[in-house]
Amino acid sequence: MKAKRLILAVILVCVLIFSVGICAASAVERKVGHLAKLNMSPEEFKKFHDSNAVQGKIAVFTHGNSYDMIHLFYDSLASMKMALDAGEVDEISLPEAAAEYFMNINDGYTIASIVRTLPSSLSFGFRKDDDPALRNKFNEALLSMKADGTLAILREKYIADAGLDEPEPVNFAEYQNIDTRIKIAVTGDLPPIDFVDSKGKPAGFNTAVIAEIGKRLHANIELVDIDSAARPSALASGRVDAVLWFQFQKGADVQPDIPEGIALSESYYSWNEILNVRKK
Repeated sequence: MKAKRLILAVILVCVLIFSVGICAASAVERKVGHLAKLNMSPEEFKKFHDSNAVQGKIAVFTHGNSYDMIHLFYDSLASMKMALDAGEVDEISLPEAAAEYFMNINDGYTIASIVRTLPSSLSFGFRKDDDPALRNKFNEALLSMKADGTLAILREKYIADAGLDEPEPVNFAEYQNIDTRIKIAVTGDLPPIDFVDSKGKPAGFNTAVIAEIGKRLHANIELVDIDSAARPSALASGRVDAVLWFQFQKGADVQPDIPEGIALSESYYSWNEILNVRKK
């Protein structure tokens, strides 16, 4: 009887070791490139990504085995693409519209996984300590653009219908009797959402939204092309009056990437799917 129990115990241990080995083999580590978060390090982002507050709201649809993500940050889409081509990362993570455009204009890439996560949105960021008058004017313009359907038309034209060609340059109204200019920082690095064309002309969805706000406010707008990571310092120093900002939707349990001193406008574009793109 003791011998039988011993044999049974050995069998159970072997089964357990075999099962753990299979699980370990299926848990593949993959390096994923992200555009740099301005208020988080890669380590902090991983803790946030893996937290219970987030994991309960993420659904990942992958091609192949599930895997553990190693997060790496890059200052631009161009540097992420270079890292992907060089094998420094296995995938790059982009909002759905930007990922689809990236794959349309670049051969040899495909979807590695679809991540349905907390809804994210695009807003304008202003200095929190300033007079809120400018932010209130932007909010009024954005709300009126939502109400009359202008935002939906611009999304359709510049995002939904984006093809293989570069997004169209956008012209700004110029008011000769107004001396002051509202300076807005753009990165031009996330077509078709935020883009500066090959001739240095701002184009695409964000530019069209900003131009429409200028018309509604009867204000001259000046776009300042800066690196994504420089947005908070450009705003704090007074170099610009507003910046483009990605955030989780208002009401989300967590808002990990909004530095102190920044007040956000109403959102004007949102998504809840991130596409991780890999080489074919």
